[in-house]
Amino acid sequence: MDYQKAILDKVSTGLRLRMLRCKSALTHEDLAGLLQLKSPRVIYDWESGMKIPNAENLYNLALIFNMKMEDLLVMR
Repeated sequence: MDYQKAILDKVSTGLRLRMLRCKSALTHEDLAGLLQLKSPRVIYDWESGMKIPNAENLYNLALIFNMKMEDLLVMR
């Protein structure tokens, strides 16, 4: 079996999330509100590549941006 482990590119994933948020004309605060987050700080952390959304937030981001969860992530 030929298998090569995929590695998540956090920085590129963050840039993709930022692009999608901006394209949707949402502020950090707007997106945090839609996701019912206590603070928009986590959105900044995702977009900078410091953190990635958990499975629940990833699912909800996919709903907000009308796409598949896996299309939000950038793998290398």
